[in-house]
Amino acid sequence: MGALALSAIALATLYVIEAFTAPSPLLRIVLRSAPVLPVAVWTLWFDRSRPLERQAPAIRLSGRLALLLLVMVFAVALLGLGLNWLYDPKRVI
Repeated sequence: MGALALSAIALATLYVIEAFTAPSPLLRIVLRSAPVLPVAVWTLWFDRSRPLERQAPAIRLSGRLALLLLVMVFAVALLGLGLNWLYDPKRVI
């Protein structure tokens, strides 16, 4: 278990370093925003207090997809573009 934890920490460290130092601004934006997706999917589809649970199936699905899209747009705007603008000296993108 200790070796697995150390491997996970090392991988996470490399991921964060790459998310801030990747040569491509688009890659940095994707790497910073990608960890939000599994949390958003879990919250909208698998959590006990799922939103829109009392609605019709079509409204529930379209509402969850719209919320997922809004969460990802917010993540890209804040974590991707915002941090890229702050930490990129050339202000690319």
